[in-house]
Amino acid sequence: MFRYFKSHLLLFITAMLISILTRLLLPATAIVEKQMIDFITVGNFTEFQKFLLMACGVVIASALLYFIDALAQKKFQVRYEEALRNDLFDGVMRQSIVRFNEKDTSAQMSYIKSHASTIANNLADPIFILIGYGLMGIVVLFIMLHYSPLIAFISIACAIFSTIPPLFFNRKLGDNLMEKLKKDAEMTFQLKESLNGHETVTAFGTTRCVRERFFQSSRDMANTEYKTQVSISLMQNVAQVAQKITWFLAFLFAGGMAARGEITLGTMIMFITLFAEFNSCVTLFAQTVPILLSTRPDIREVLKIIDNKDAALTGEKIPSFETMIRVRDLSFRYSDEIPVIEDLNLAIHKNEKIALIGASGSGKSTLVKLLSGYYATYTGEIYYDNVELHEINSQTLQNFVTVIHQNMFIFNDSIRFNICMGESFSDKELHNALLLSGVDRFLTDVPGGLDGACGENGSLLSGGQRQRIALARALIRGIHFLIMDEGVSAIDVETANEIEQELLNSKDLTLLTITHRIKDGLIGRYDRVLLMEEGKLIERGQL
Repeated sequence: MFRYFKSHLLLFITAMLISILTRLLLPATAIVEKQMIDFITVGNFTEFQKFLLMACGVVIASALLYFIDALAQKKFQVRYEEALRNDLFDGVMRQSIVRFNEKDTSAQMSYIKSHASTIANNLADPIFILIGYGLMGIVVLFIMLHYSPLIAFISIACAIFSTIPPLFFNRKLGDNLMEKLKKDAEMTFQLKESLNGHETVTAFGTTRCVRERFFQSSRDMANTEYKTQVSISLMQNVAQVAQKITWFLAFLFAGGMAARGEITLGTMIMFITLFAEFNSCVTLFAQTVPILLSTRPDIREVLKIIDNKDAALTGEKIPSFETMIRVRDLSFRYSDEIPVIEDLNLAIHKNEKIALIGASGSGKSTLVKLLSGYYATYTGEIYYDNVELHEINSQTLQNFVTVIHQNMFIFNDSIRFNICMGESFSDKELHNALLLSGVDRFLTDVPGGLDGACGENGSLLSGGQRQRIALARALIRGIHFLIMDEGVSAIDVETANEIEQELLNSKDLTLLTITHRIKDGLIGRYDRVLLMEEGKLIERGQL
């Protein structure tokens, strides 16, 4: 986590220097206060007036520094949290599809949002406290040693005593913070499910059940937050009680020395002030260290995400698809007991149109995932021309193969954005993609045309319009190999036939259509029809 201090080093150093200077004004104020009291005691009003002006300067400087210190620290903290949140986002998005799907989306959201904020608060602030107040405590201790080693020794002993009670809260506070993050993730999950299921809940009139589930998770979150705050309050209150006890002891010793004439009244007041500051430093250490230590489990989890190298394929060779994709003796299983694909052989020639049919559970979608690089744990070989899939990087493979599923995600943005997805394409490339996908046919029906809104996950569009946008998204990138995995099964037959015919008419496209059955009138348009059953290609039709 200290990498983020390094990446914002100038801001951190500036904020830290201001913090240190602000802290050091406190012992300086105590020394000025001592001199003023001593001059009043002996009746030296001339020197008193000089130090009074000095005190005014210290007060004004303190006011300004406190304000600047707060701004600088908050500036660093928000930048720290921003950088951590951005890296968490990159880490989550860098996960393979398989790894990403192992966790609910709400858990991923919680890591990016809540964990970044928690770590920033529980790591950045304590660092400023430990360094700033640590240096102030050292300066205060040297001043006390200069005036009275005995009182300095007593101050150290009392301060150590005051640190013992807060340390007992270390483990409890850590457990509370981890439970809070867990409950936050659970509440985010219930919120996401409720909002995503709004249409279903409304249609079946089950609002009460969904409401109770969210309210329960909200109550659990509130209870956990309460327990966390109670632990923090108890730790702080116990520390305050210990601090009051040690302050009384300091007053007792320093007052006794002043009464016996061993030190001046001003020195006694300075000692009491300095002791309070020294004890505050040690107390803050005792409160801060448990909070700092409690973040360790969360930091470990976050770093796993940020530093993950989770791509299914991590080779360095660049794939090509000029001749064919060859599959040799391919076998794959999700668990050791159940093979999904076994000894499968297949050749897909460039620009060939192939239909792969079979019942649910026959292994069709698994084959699609293997061809598109979802899994690297297969046995056998998958070649793109002369490069085996294990030698390829998952990200480079995305430039050659695209899978269009039954439900393609549509961003809550314009049609243009959903096709280009933030990348730049020429007007000609965009026009061709619109033409080949059939998006141009319905643009006049959409308010705003190409820049018209799609709504949340395409809610303002029909199923056919969403599928055409998904096609345009692939075609504009010059995809070599397009896989339709039940990609048109969720839309009406007429639109599905239109889309499928348009793809079959595309001479420069290699197409693999995965379906339960081929639609009437289209079977003769495919170069080959393959039948898959129980993970094996048991029949091939050459048309």
